Amino acid sequence: MNFPPLTTTVVGSYPASPEVQSLFNYCKTGQDPYAESIKEAVEAQISAGIDIISDGQTRNDMIKLYATKLGGIRMRQKPVVIGELEHRKPITLEDQKLAKEIMGDRAMLKGIITGPFTMAMSCQDDYYSSQEKLAMNFAEALNAEARALSGIVDILQIDEPFFSVEYPDYASDLITTIFAGVKIPKALHVCGDVSDIFQELVELNVDILDHEFAAHSRLLNIVADVDFSQTIGFGCVRSDINIAEKEPEISERVKRGIDSIGKHKMMLDPDCGLRHLTSEVAKEKLQNMVKARDNHES
Repeated sequence: MNFPPLTTTVVGSYPASPEVQSLFNYCKTGQDPYAESIKEAVEAQISAGIDIISDGQTRNDMIKLYATKLGGIRMRQKPVVIGELEHRKPITLEDQKLAKEIMGDRAMLKGIITGPFTMAMSCQDDYYSSQEKLAMNFAEALNAEARALSGIVDILQIDEPFFSVEYPDYASDLITTIFAGVKIPKALHVCGDVSDIFQELVELNVDILDHEFAAHSRLLNIVADVDFSQTIGFGCVRSDINIAEKEPEISERVKRGIDSIGKHKMMLDPDCGLRHLTSEVAKEKLQNMVKARDNHES
């Protein structure tokens, strides 16, 4: 699938959560309270003008969302791996189906899976006794999730924030394993400063590399000097500051990106997920990002 230049998207999370009364009602009626927050997130992204949206990842944080559903994990303050990791059934598929139902043909949909290395680094291992074995088993288990989502979403993204902290020499094996059998466009999001590992990242078998260019502007100099085939997910608004940048500031960042990368190899999105912002600021950031894109379309 070829995406138009400067297609707008999101990294994943959005600051939407169920009303307290909905959570209470769930105990009485069994009605899923998170349907409400998914709808809120979807509608906010669409009304902001985003081309490729997410379900908002409102149900849980990126680690617990998967750790609570995979077999072989006991939930403590930190998830503890106590046996063979097992993907028992699709974890986020129903949320993606709901998002697709809500959005109709108004946008495209991105599915997001927390990466195997990040899952491994976020769990206590009481079973495999090897960080590499643990990560590879997460990749194998989560491949079942990837295959399930690939029949519903338009893009599938793996989130590996820990790659910017400690890049494993088996990263390529992890990415190949989790994406095995996936035929739709494959994206890898790595937040943080990836300047030192960008050369390694471009060797991975993915279609889109997504990074924080607003918070780490020096990365643009690195990217400009590296040959790569992927589309770049160009983070152009900060996700760590609860103040919405104005359109001219975002537009200037996008201009620098175009000058170095070329608009035909760029998608625009926030640096990272927006979970920790207020909903008002999150939406304004997305709206201003779309306005900045519109300034560079011609």
